[in-house]
Amino acid sequence: MTGEQHSETGESQAIEGAVVQAPVYGPSGGSSVIVLRADQQEFNHKQLSSLALISPGLLNAPRGHLAMFFHYCIRTGLDPFARQIYMIGRTNWKAEKDPDEPEKTWTIQTGIDGFRAVAHRAAAKAGEAISYEDTVYYDSEGKAHDVWLSKAYPTAVKVTVLRGAARFPFIAKWDEFAPTFYDPKQSAYVVAKMWRQMPAHMLRKCSEAGALRMAAPQDLSGVYVDEEMEQADAEAVVRVAEDATQRLRAAAGLEDSAEDGESAATAATGEATADHTEREDKPAPKKRARAAKPKPEPAKDTEAGEEPPPARKRAAPRKRAAAAKDRASS
Repeated sequence: MTGEQHSETGESQAIEGAVVQAPVYGPSGGSSVIVLRADQQEFNHKQLSSLALISPGLLNAPRGHLAMFFHYCIRTGLDPFARQIYMIGRTNWKAEKDPDEPEKTWTIQTGIDGFRAVAHRAAAKAGEAISYEDTVYYDSEGKAHDVWLSKAYPTAVKVTVLRGAARFPFIAKWDEFAPTFYDPKQSAYVVAKMWRQMPAHMLRKCSEAGALRMAAPQDLSGVYVDEEMEQADAEAVVRVAEDATQRLRAAAGLEDSAEDGESAATAATGEATADHTEREDKPAPKKRARAAKPKPEPAKDTEAGEEPPPARKRAAPRKRAAAAKDRASS
């Protein structure tokens, strides 16, 4: 079989509109084991194993979500093995209070370059072209700027995509997209590193993604760029940190809520009051009274010519008396 015949066979097996991984032929003439084939309806085991190396949590995704991801790969023509498109699972915090909510929410993401490629391809199929108006940056007072030169963060960025005669403007606000993390060193929430270094550029990509999604909804609906989902990732980090803090406080015996603190304080006060009452009910221990030393009697006045009574001699200590008897006997 000639090389041209190989190429024709490979093209007949390729999926229409997809630029996934092209068939690769080795010395034995076999194609790549992870290339998406025309007879496939979902990922096979070898393809999932390869994708798991890129996104380890993908093996835990439900089969329905994997089938949807496969559909997006075919529809957008992006290569999941080259990480042009991928699916990420995030913890669903609503599931803690609602048992009907899934434990994880799965989001299909790509980079802004993938968004541009899909939108341009969709417009080209319709005989149209994608173009842009000038980007507009807004400060905190609502004043428009053609170029952002301030060191402060832009309040909003407006990107307008043109597809044929249609106009698709989208405004991304800083508060809606900028991710913030809790910094224990500063004891405050801070903006993520890349958003601090390139605030205007990061916010512009969010605005451009929204405009491109409106310009090509059939191809980009349900797909998001990484910058659009960074705030969700930041929220997950904060929730994990809060959960870890609560576990540490519980292990240390500290209360987390004000109500628990008040109840603990009330209980402590009640225990202290009961203890104090119990101590009052018990009679105080009597102190042993020390024997009072006899006070010396005051000397009586003697009349003139009368001799005072002789002073009472103190008795010698017993030890000394015993010693005198011993000397006398010897």
